[in-house]
Amino acid sequence: MKKLLYLSFSLLLFFSACQKADTDLTLEANKEMSKGPAGKVTICHSAGDGKVIVIQVNQNALAAHLAHGDIVPDSDGDGYTAVGACTGSKDDCNDNDAAINPGAEEVCGDGIDNNCNGIVDENCGPDFVIFNIRNNNTIPIANRISAPWDSDIVLSENAAGDGFSFGTPNRYGGQKVGYGTKFFDGLKLNTIKSVNWNWNVIAGNGGIVPYLNIWVTDGAGNYAVISSENNYRGTDFGTRAEWKIFEYGTSTSNFNWLFDSGTGARDNAQYLTLNGSRITLSQLSDRIVIGDPGVYPSPNVGTGAPRGGFGFNLIWGDTMANFAQKSGQIGGLTVTASGVVHTAQN
Repeated sequence: MKKLLYLSFSLLLFFSACQKADTDLTLEANKEMSKGPAGKVTICHSAGDGKVIVIQVNQNALAAHLAHGDIVPDSDGDGYTAVGACTGSKDDCNDNDAAINPGAEEVCGDGIDNNCNGIVDENCGPDFVIFNIRNNNTIPIANRISAPWDSDIVLSENAAGDGFSFGTPNRYGGQKVGYGTKFFDGLKLNTIKSVNWNWNVIAGNGGIVPYLNIWVTDGAGNYAVISSENNYRGTDFGTRAEWKIFEYGTSTSNFNWLFDSGTGARDNAQYLTLNGSRITLSQLSDRIVIGDPGVYPSPNVGTGAPRGGFGFNLIWGDTMANFAQKSGQIGGLTVTASGVVHTAQN
């Protein structure tokens, strides 16, 4: 009689444990979890002494197994098993979401590693935005950097979002437009390796190319625009020594904040130098990151400074001699940073 009572009590405990099983995992497991016999589910079963074996259990026994620490290796049913599972691919970094697995496409901008390769939003292109900077230089200064903009300025983005059309046809010069992005804000400037694009339309530009204006800061109140006005396409920014500095705030002589050591300066041709030699981007301190200051103090910040709120900018327009009555269109814009090629897109 005592044996029967003991057996009845043990069965009651067993079924109580089964009822406490994780309902959510059971529901997930009810998807097609295995290729075994109908009604069977593949699980990783603890066999004792730290050993885990692959077994198949009936659906009605699954809850008890889960309650005792066994797991379903592919709980979301996407065909990939969880990292550390006892069987299958063992590479699903989120086995609770069927949209996340090594075979998934990366979704740009969601902040999730959709394809489980350890990189969030890789090869997701920066979204550049067109913006006006300055009207022609014959109107009062107060109206040069605000709407209404000169009606003859050419400024539009390509449908693919990989470049823009631009033109500063006014015979007076001074007109200026930009194409910028916040995508790289916070990135170390010395990790930018190259910028490339193709000419889609060239109309009387006289060999002039859209130049780079990159707002940088050290996070301690210093800021500047690092600029390339020469043709930078196809060059390695880590070895290219043609970088000018503009819009550098109150300091007109101290540029040491851009470097970890040595003497920074600006030579007579406006190039940034370190210990008397023109710098490459690789020489800048890791403290120097891309980022628009958000406000534009008056000392040493002119009307031509990028004012779109974007840290990384391509600029067209400026003096009458270089840009007046010239226009063009670029496409296929890419920026390479830390070994990743970022393609501009909408």
